[in-house]
Amino acid sequence: MRMWEEAERISLFGMEMYRFGFFAAIGMLAAAGVLALLCAQRRCKAGTAPLLTLLSLVLGGLLSRAGFCLMNQELGFLMPLWSWTAFTGGGWSMIGAVGGMLLAGWMTAEATGQKTGEILDLTACAVPVFFLFERIGEEWPGDPFNINYSRLLDSSFLNETFLTVSDYDGSYLATRRLAAIVMGILFIVLLADTFRSRRNGDTCLLFLMLFGACSILLESLRYDRFLSISFVGLEHICSAFFLLAGVLIPARRCWAQNRRLAIAGIISVFAAAGIALGLEFALDRSTMNKILIYVLYVAVMCVPVVLGVRLRRMQKAAEQ
Repeated sequence: MRMWEEAERISLFGMEMYRFGFFAAIGMLAAAGVLALLCAQRRCKAGTAPLLTLLSLVLGGLLSRAGFCLMNQELGFLMPLWSWTAFTGGGWSMIGAVGGMLLAGWMTAEATGQKTGEILDLTACAVPVFFLFERIGEEWPGDPFNINYSRLLDSSFLNETFLTVSDYDGSYLATRRLAAIVMGILFIVLLADTFRSRRNGDTCLLFLMLFGACSILLESLRYDRFLSISFVGLEHICSAFFLLAGVLIPARRCWAQNRRLAIAGIISVFAAAGIALGLEFALDRSTMNKILIYVLYVAVMCVPVVLGVRLRRMQKAAEQ
């Protein structure tokens, strides 16, 4: 198999492989291990973990590749169909992978006759484990400025730290490292929630809200033009749909109980999206302090998450 010379490689047991691919494989194994342990702890039906792992690998991989091919505009037009199967040339979509894994959770629940919410909770816990290692693998695409880095930093307070990379122009935030840290924290939060939660599907809802909000912020920070049209990152936009789903589902369930809060939660997502768009323009078209912009950005993203968590808690209280 032809391998790209510019990509870093390692040799393991006499087999040469991409360093990025190695970490992606470690992420898959770690996610599979988490699924196996959680399925055993929940006493799921025999075969649940292997089936869920297999479907996650297949559907996550297929939708990740399809998402990349549909959103990649480097040629100025949609990638030709013959190139979609050129897997060794690279090109994967985070959003597609997450969608594929959640679809795998739903299909596993249907195939085994188990509660969909319970299986999706387990799947949600495994997703950040995979992306933790995948983001670590992005450290070695060959060039530290190939993928997942920020705009040139205006301030020097992060210079020479673990979170930055530098060249002759100055320092840049290594957003891949920040993303790996966020995924690790998200896994801990979701794991704790799945042990505390008594309602199936609650952890998956929390995942949708937190993953969506965090991904919006992380995709805003990166400035490598990956899967973007002009200054608009397509995965940046897609991340908002995860946040919307995470708020919309409990809002619909609590509609009769507290319509005012449900409406506020839904409106907050669209309001946050509109404000985020304005902040993106400010980042690219103004001299406003970028640290201040991101402080506002974080505050804006927190509002729909907080309202969504309140709706989730209210729904749980009404059923007890």
